Amino acid sequence: MPVIHEKFPKPLPPLPARLSPLPSDARTAPGYVVPYASGLPRILFVHDYDPVSRQTQVELRGIGYPVAWIGRGEEIAAGVAFGPDVVVGDRAALGGRIDELLAALGGTCPMVVIKPAGPVGRSPDRRPAGGSHLVLGVLDEAYKMDALTEMLAAVTPQRRDAAVRERAMLDALADGRCLLDNLYYDFLPKIDLRRDTIAGYEALARLRNLPSINPEILFTAVMDLPLEIAATLCAVRAALTLWRALAIEQRSAAVAVNCSQAVLADPGFQEALQREVRDRAVPVGVLLIEITEDARPVPIAALVTDMTTLREAGIRFSLDDFGKGATNFDRVFNLPISEVKIDRGFFRQCLEHPDRLGILEQVIRSCRQRGVQTVIEGIETEEHLVVARRLGATLAQGFYWGRPMPAGTFAHIRPY
Repeated sequence: MPVIHEKFPKPLPPLPARLSPLPSDARTAPGYVVPYASGLPRILFVHDYDPVSRQTQVELRGIGYPVAWIGRGEEIAAGVAFGPDVVVGDRAALGGRIDELLAALGGTCPMVVIKPAGPVGRSPDRRPAGGSHLVLGVLDEAYKMDALTEMLAAVTPQRRDAAVRERAMLDALADGRCLLDNLYYDFLPKIDLRRDTIAGYEALARLRNLPSINPEILFTAVMDLPLEIAATLCAVRAALTLWRALAIEQRSAAVAVNCSQAVLADPGFQEALQREVRDRAVPVGVLLIEITEDARPVPIAALVTDMTTLREAGIRFSLDDFGKGATNFDRVFNLPISEVKIDRGFFRQCLEHPDRLGILEQVIRSCRQRGVQTVIEGIETEEHLVVARRLGATLAQGFYWGRPMPAGTFAHIRPY
């Protein structure tokens, strides 16, 4: 049976009647985050963005290397903030400003040079004209992994806090107004547990500079509200573009987008959201807004009013992160929602402490009695799936069925 995110041939076949779990070799798929291995150098790729480089970065992350990318001179500060131990790049990158980057890194950061043509091999004593930095070696455009990892083995990594460095890079990208241009969206399916079919897709924000970063970190205080609103609207457009492609192929599915309550409360965002739905003639119930955990307070009465107005425009709502932080049962009863998503961490806690499964089962039963669907997040094994079915959840999400993937890998995306 096919994996749900296989690259379908043309014409696209109908959705599979039943779904298969992820094969064991999918650890390096885009969107899959592998914990950084200790003792490996931090790598900064510096050049124009291209699919070959992206795949190389995916493979390096898959074996534990901390990896980031920049492609414009305006992103030099972000590259410095990442704190690389080695730079892999083209001498002509960043509009010819790569020496500026290396100088900002203290002049001691070694480099692997990428050339369109030329020999592949190590040359630890080579120093390029006009620069004083050490060149570990030269690679051609093919990015031969064995040659690259051999060169990386010569690098001594500095001890750095990965989370602090990633957050610093995000801050630098936001300060340089480079964050929005580097966003893209992968999609994770929602699975109907009764039919074993795809019920919808959730858009997950990714950053080309740091593809492995958690989307929850991406949309936190690093963004000011106008930037967060713009990013959320980008996600809405990406999700509705996918819906339209699927609808043309007669396999329409609901699409979901994460949105903080602070963004949802903004009148300009509400107006733009309704305009997107109206201009694209989106049917009622197709677009689902998942309200995420948010430290910025919004009065519950105002939130209910805003959600009610948007529901009249055909937009449904989901309460994300149930069981985490302030997302509690009061919000389930007070907000006009159609769906509750059980947080992955809460689900795992219930699995580790079976006495808590009864509480989760009561939550799911109460939602069902109110006509509210429930989604259990974090399904990764057969055992997780069995428990989710036993609890009576409506839908599920998780890597058991596949990793988040670009829309173009499972739908024929057409420009809007």
